[in-house]
Amino acid sequence: MHRRILVAVLAAVSAPASAAFFQIAEQSASGIGNAFAGGAAIAEDASTVWYNPAGMTRFTGPQFVVGGHYIHPSFKADVKSASTALGFPIGGGGGEAGQDAFVPNLYAIYPVSKRFALGAAVNAPFGLVTDYDDTWAGRYHALRSDIKTVNVNLAAAFKFHDAFSVGLGANHQNLDAELTQAVDFATICTVGGAPPISVPNNCGASGGFVQPGTPNDGHAKVTAKGDAWGYNAGILSQLGATRIGLAYRSKVKYKLDGEFDIAAPANVPNTLLTNPNVLLVDTGAHTEITLPSTLSLSAVFQTRGPWAIMADVTRTNWSVLPELRIKFDSGQGDQVVTLNLKDVYRYSVGTTYRPSDAWLLRAGVALDRSPVPNAMDRTPRLPDSDRRWLSVGAGLRASESVHFDFAYTYIRLADSSVQKTIAGGTGTENLSRGNLSVNYQGSVQIFSAQVRWAF
Repeated sequence: MHRRILVAVLAAVSAPASAAFFQIAEQSASGIGNAFAGGAAIAEDASTVWYNPAGMTRFTGPQFVVGGHYIHPSFKADVKSASTALGFPIGGGGGEAGQDAFVPNLYAIYPVSKRFALGAAVNAPFGLVTDYDDTWAGRYHALRSDIKTVNVNLAAAFKFHDAFSVGLGANHQNLDAELTQAVDFATICTVGGAPPISVPNNCGASGGFVQPGTPNDGHAKVTAKGDAWGYNAGILSQLGATRIGLAYRSKVKYKLDGEFDIAAPANVPNTLLTNPNVLLVDTGAHTEITLPSTLSLSAVFQTRGPWAIMADVTRTNWSVLPELRIKFDSGQGDQVVTLNLKDVYRYSVGTTYRPSDAWLLRAGVALDRSPVPNAMDRTPRLPDSDRRWLSVGAGLRASESVHFDFAYTYIRLADSSVQKTIAGGTGTENLSRGNLSVNYQGSVQIFSAQVRWAF
């Protein structure tokens, strides 16, 4: 019962991506204070279940962690040009696509013996939410994009030697997605095979092309959900004052099932929607996607004084997701978002300083490379680019059993652009999206806090 409640709470969270593409990095308030430098090696609280399960052997007693992260993203769109396949300009301008969100996570560790430990985690490893105004100039490419994931991770760890531990975990993940966009029926009616209609201003009416916008826009929505399994594993080695961790999380393959809903304006006849050259009807939908594996190498060096230095390199294999292709039970044309993602690295360094037994101060920086190769493959649903992190944090030991952690991160996204054209495209849907040139400026602010109880 408690597990179902926790999963339901997380499933209701729409989380903006804060790591590259639509990864969610906010899995620990203590870790975010160092920009997750040393993530696979630090093992300072129960969140090591997620970062490296081998780290669970460092704990002598049970521990429970509850954390939360308030994420404030900004994706400001500056539209340079937008036009339909027929050359009509698309009005509406740009705007702000980012949405605030709160992301919770929780972890638990139970040492069974001095050498063997069990752990559990519930968190949201991937997520995306962007939401544009219904009348923005890129509405035929994207309006709302909402992807939620919930991951339940059970893990075990064994210490072979004081200097060497291993860990292994099983992960069950749920994904729920909603993608919406406007539909340019003005263009569809003109080039999609609409029969001649004599009513003025009606779809495909004689007397000239019909311009985009009200009342000629429709609305399309795809919803889908599914679940999948994966695993994570790690090793941890203590070499004097230096601790080294290597952690791997497997890719996760989804088969998603859902529905496609189309809402056409009143001036579009049903005969057009069922025309084989167009075929836009409510129907079942399905897709297959693979979320990437990650490999992290981390190190932590504890000086003889109050300072510790840490670093991390993480590779994310985004090339497993070249496109998002949605297929329909009705046989209508696939809806395709081309991505052509590449494998990328994230680099981070950080430090901690302990001024007293009660306080621990943290800082870190990171460079998070974007897997998006160019402006043509970048999508308005997530105008991703390279990210630079600056993080600070603090830990407070309130008592022998209660510890609080706080952190703040500012992420600056490199300026980016989206260039979409219909050149070389096929199909009514591609034609109806039109041409779009838009520049983006982005940033993310993250406010994190957690409490951990040791028993």
